[in-house]
Amino acid sequence: MEVKKLWGGRFEEMPSEGMVAFLSGRDVRGVPPCDQRLVPYDLWGTRAHVLMLCRQAILKPGEGRRILQALREIERNFERGLFFLDPSKEDVHSNIESELIKKLGVDLGGKVHTGRSRNDQVALDMRLYLRDRVLEYIEKLSDLIAALLQRARKESSTLMPGYTHHQRATVTTFGHLLLSFAESLDRDRDRFMDWFHRFNRNPLGAAAGYGTSFPLDREWTSKLLAFDGPTMNVTDAITQRWEPEAELGYAIAVMMNHLSSQAQTLILLSTEEFNMVRLHDRHCSGSSMMPQKRNPDPLEVFKAKTAFAHGILLSLLSVGKCLFMGYNRETQWTKYWIMDLIDETTLSPSIMADIVRTLQVNHARMLEAARTEFVGATFLMEWLVRSGGLSLRKAKMVVERAVKYSEQGGANQVSWEGLRKGMEEMGLRLPLRADEVAKVQDPKEALHHLDAIGAPSERRIGEAIRSLRERSRFALKWKTREEKRILKAKKQLDRLEAKLRV
Repeated sequence: MEVKKLWGGRFEEMPSEGMVAFLSGRDVRGVPPCDQRLVPYDLWGTRAHVLMLCRQAILKPGEGRRILQALREIERNFERGLFFLDPSKEDVHSNIESELIKKLGVDLGGKVHTGRSRNDQVALDMRLYLRDRVLEYIEKLSDLIAALLQRARKESSTLMPGYTHHQRATVTTFGHLLLSFAESLDRDRDRFMDWFHRFNRNPLGAAAGYGTSFPLDREWTSKLLAFDGPTMNVTDAITQRWEPEAELGYAIAVMMNHLSSQAQTLILLSTEEFNMVRLHDRHCSGSSMMPQKRNPDPLEVFKAKTAFAHGILLSLLSVGKCLFMGYNRETQWTKYWIMDLIDETTLSPSIMADIVRTLQVNHARMLEAARTEFVGATFLMEWLVRSGGLSLRKAKMVVERAVKYSEQGGANQVSWEGLRKGMEEMGLRLPLRADEVAKVQDPKEALHHLDAIGAPSERRIGEAIRSLRERSRFALKWKTREEKRILKAKKQLDRLEAKLRV
């Protein structure tokens, strides 16, 4: 009998391949060379550059035609797995140029580098690569937010305790908790969109950081590459090459902070001590020696990946300090760090979305917990302010004493006798009834009064869901528009190449 895993006999469903990849990291799989990912982007940028050189009469049409045909052949070979990067040629840019020279000779193939440097090439390739990754993060975050909204609607009246300092504090709903996660992720999505707006500028033509005497048309190449326009200072684009990577690293790190906090919340709520939620089998692992275990491995991995993100962000920020003007070799490492960070985190929103969709909720346990440990004490205090005309500070002093006496009497919510003693100690006489004191602490009753904007009443939860859905529609519409613009630019480049061949 073949044993594929050292655990799993008690599970109805095993983790998916995507989940295993999320959990295993580099334990059993390697990481491809960074520049292998940049081949399509370097080819795209080079094709746009060659067309521009022809348009500016820096290259003859026949020369451009032959170079573009050779670039297309390299692209086809790469897609078939027949073009490999030679480590002796240092980087993707040198590999492609060397392949062109091999095909066309140095007199023609060597012209592809006219008016540019590897400095602006790598800056260009990275912006194109990161731009695509940003659109992926936006899509995955939108899917996770949709999953949270769907569950929040379903659990909008599921009462549970709200916690502060890891202690039961007041009443909320599970739907409201899920919405709090969605709100933070919506800001994460905004940060990715902000990155796109800030860095969708074309560094091609910066050369080594000080321009070139060739009459380049940087506006035109920007259109062919779906940028908003060229970078307005060629030295800045090269010196601050680390900045797009660092700002994206920040957006990812904040997103991972939010996912890590969500993961820790679900870990605690899923323990036997809380027993409020249960993870689906495919989101748990077993033990190689303890047959009863259901370990929340994916949720724990979120925390590890978040720590990794913090380290990468610090590296990205640190490499950007004390740079002298122009190119500095240490910024080369930003490529490795940001790609590693993307590898570690890109699946995170999708994994969390599946966890949210398949989560089982113990409604009875949540309601039971919302009725004990004096969770209704705050509502009793506020009721004394409204009905008894007390100041909030004085009402709090009364209820503090009432909690003490009730606890001494073995109660887990403020009793009428405890409140009476508290009022006597404070020298107060209020016409209160025992049934009123019990009713005002009931979580269902308390929820009706939580009706300010952003609070957990069903009405306000409905408003929040509609608001988030509207924001999601806007974000997805924006993403679709940008993707269409990128596709349109690629098709325009294809048409211009075809026209040149005629």
